[in-house]
This record gives sequence, C-alpha cells and structure tokens, in this order.
Amino acid sequence: MTARVVGSLFITATAAGVVSASTQGTTRGLMVFLMAVAIAFIAPTLFPVLKQHGEGTAMGYVVARTLEVVFLMTAIAPIAGLQVDDLWGHASAIYFCISVVLLNVLLFRSRLVPRWISMWALVAVVPYLAGAVLVLLDVLTPTQAGTLFVPLAVNEMVLAVWLLVKGFSAELERA
Repeated sequence: MTARVVGSLFITATAAGVVSASTQGTTRGLMVFLMAVAIAFIAPTLFPVLKQHGEGTAMGYVVARTLEVVFLMTAIAPIAGLQVDDLWGHASAIYFCISVVLLNVLLFRSRLVPRWISMWALVAVVPYLAGAVLVLLDVLTPTQAGTLFVPLAVNEMVLAVWLLVKGFSAELERA
C-alpha cells in the first residue's frame, strides 16, 4: 500500500511540475502548489519503510524534502502579491538533488526496488545538479537546462510506475 501511495505522489508531483513549467500566472502557481503538496507527503509516507534500513539517512531524506518544499513555495509568492527573488525557487532543486541521493542510497542498500533503478538515479542526479547550479548562477535558463533534468525525471517516473505495479520487495518492507 505504501508503495502505491508513494508512486501516485511521485506522478502527481511530476505532472504538476511539467504543467507549471509550461504555464504562467495563477495556473502556474496552483500547479507549483499541487507539486509542493505531493512532495511534502512523499517523505513522511516513505519514512516508516526507509527508517528500517537507515534511520539517520531516512530522516535526512525527510529534512531535504521538507526544505525543498519550503524553497519551492516561494515560487507561488507572486500570486499572493509578494515579490520574491527567483533564486529561492530555484534553490529547491539543490534540496531535491540531496533528497534523490539519500533516497536512492537507501533504496540501493535495502533492495526495496531493483538496484538498477537506484543506480540510474544516482548517476542521473549529477547532470540535474549541474543544471540546477548553472541556473542558480544565471549561466543557463531553466529551459536551457531542461535536457540536463530529463534523465532523472524519467528515472523518477520509472520508479513511480515500479512502485505502482510491483511495490517494494515485500520481505524487505516488513524487515
């Protein structure tokens, strides 16, 4: 059950993120908010399963996802009439990358999902992080960095579908 909920949350967050990137104004703000809500529920939903395989790392994952959401929420500030530097919204990507590493180290070690999924994420997070840093440094626009984000985005969808269809390795989830 946990795996299906998490898979659904990953898909919701990603779909809302894709829509938000291609829209503006209130629609963009609502999609970022929906994405943030989905992200906010992923880590606490996973925590009971992950803590059995490394409580400190699992808690680090929860903290990183929480910080990601906090920084992401600044992206909807203009809807409330607040002026916030875009830098804060883009900084959420750094915390996302930290959470990817923590989650996939735990998934790799625990074998809750096939190791190739975790390895793929651990490799794909490198160009994603490079793109996020280049956007923060104003070297690239988010659109220009988009191709650097694709491998990890596809990996996250593969993980989501795996969780929906196969779930966690049952004997390890209860360990």
